Amino acid sequence: VGQERGNPHPGPLPVELPKLAIETTNAKVILDPFMGSGTTGVAAKNLNRNFIGIEMDEGYFKIAQERIEKA
Repeated sequence: VGQERGNPHPGPLPVELPKLAIETTNAKVILDPFMGSGTTGVAAKNLNRNFIGIEMDEGYFKIAQERIEKA
């Protein structure tokens, strides 16, 4: 599992990492208080879970929003 290419965030996670964590729970809502570029949100959406993300940086928030909508 490698780092995601083309992601402008300085420390992007591969979607497979949060996906594995989410799959181990029965949670219907996933919270990521440090959303960054939205990788956990993409994984949550791919697994048909609801997602709440919090991000202070407006630029990363917009990137996350676009990525999650496309997922």
